[in-house]
Amino acid sequence: MKLLLTFIFTLLLNTVFFAQSSINDFVPAGYSIVRTVAEGDLNYDKLNDAILVIGKNGEDSLSTIEHPLKRKLIILFALPNKTYKLVAQSLNQVYYYSYDPNFRDAFVEVHIENNIFYIEHYGGFAQRWGRTTAFQYNAADKLFYLLSDEHSTFYATDPNNTLSEKTYTQKNFGKVPLNKFDIYKIVK
Repeated sequence: MKLLLTFIFTLLLNTVFFAQSSINDFVPAGYSIVRTVAEGDLNYDKLNDAILVIGKNGEDSLSTIEHPLKRKLIILFALPNKTYKLVAQSLNQVYYYSYDPNFRDAFVEVHIENNIFYIEHYGGFAQRWGRTTAFQYNAADKLFYLLSDEHSTFYATDPNNTLSEKTYTQKNFGKVPLNKFDIYKIVK
């Protein structure tokens, strides 16, 4: 009986501390959501989960290549009672503001399609570059894994003839969990 009560208390405690009624409840003071919140089903339960990227307020004047202020990716699962549960977070999924000295903010968006989420970046000047990483949830492991890492480059003056694309998949890099992926390193 004591074990059962301990289990119930732990379950209630986790629900109280990790479930919030609003997405904004997961944004700490002094931070803001960068771009928009991505919504869609990530864990195959037909509920709209959410992904947000948050950055420190004023990052456009504070973050530099020498002293980057990393942005945080936050993944929330929707619960049937219309609250959200924090399931993953990372500082190494989205480039910081000023990563690209020309575009300054290379982060384009995060979006969800068919239970997969994509993080898109774009930058450069004469030679442009793009990078899209895709992650998918594995219910058996209760982890997100890198599905693909796409890189592209082209010259702005002649994009049709200079486009170069390379897509790395799990055939190249194996199973890489979200918390082991680092956007600042090339995955091959």
